[in-house]
Amino acid sequence: MRPSLAALLLACLWRSAAFAQCAPAPDSPYFFRNLSEERADAKIAADRAVYDKLLSTTFESKNAEGQALAKSGYIALELAAGHGAAGRRFYSISQYRLIEHRPGHTVATYLLREGTTANGETRMVESQVRETYDVEDGKWRLSAVEVSPAVEDLPAQAAR
Repeated sequence: MRPSLAALLLACLWRSAAFAQCAPAPDSPYFFRNLSEERADAKIAADRAVYDKLLSTTFESKNAEGQALAKSGYIALELAAGHGAAGRRFYSISQYRLIEHRPGHTVATYLLREGTTANGETRMVESQVRETYDVEDGKWRLSAVEVSPAVEDLPAQAAR
């Protein structure tokens, strides 16, 4: 009876392990992509706590017009963008890649599509984003963001 109980336990453990989801390894491209997605989700949800946790104390940014923004200005602009949009908001991140990766420092770039769907119409804006991450107090923090000039505001059908 004991061997069959042991076999049953092993089968259950193997099956649960086979379907378990693991967090991406720190320093992997998936890890940094998840950080970008967390920030995009926080923008939609207007969750300031995510920004406060992720952005470094020396954070700086340049918006699509090339204007420099400090941490507080960047957060305010990101959260304000969410309040002005009527309808269902969405985003998509594609072409994600690390262009520089060394201990304590990473630079990533990706194509960001943000949009809204309201009254049967979908509007979308594409922009190229460059993010710089540095280790601060033992954790990866976003230290800089640059957004290239956005492609004009297009109806979603034209962007396909």
